[in-house]
Amino acid sequence: MPEQVATEVERILIDRNDAVVVGEIRQTARSTGRAYRARFAMHLTFEDGLVTQHHIYEDSLAVAQAFDTKEQ
Repeated sequence: MPEQVATEVERILIDRNDAVVVGEIRQTARSTGRAYRARFAMHLTFEDGLVTQHHIYEDSLAVAQAFDTKEQ
């Protein structure tokens, strides 16, 4: 199976110095060959035009299952 790699940004919300990016990533776990999709949200804080903080929230269960060598 060829690698499936894509990131889709669905929405960007901005409030003063904060932005939230919501979307979905599609990847293939190289170690298992399993393709997966994971929803994500990223919170960015800006000061003087630079990113000073970032937090990423993702569907870690989907990622873990894709990399699990015991999972069928």
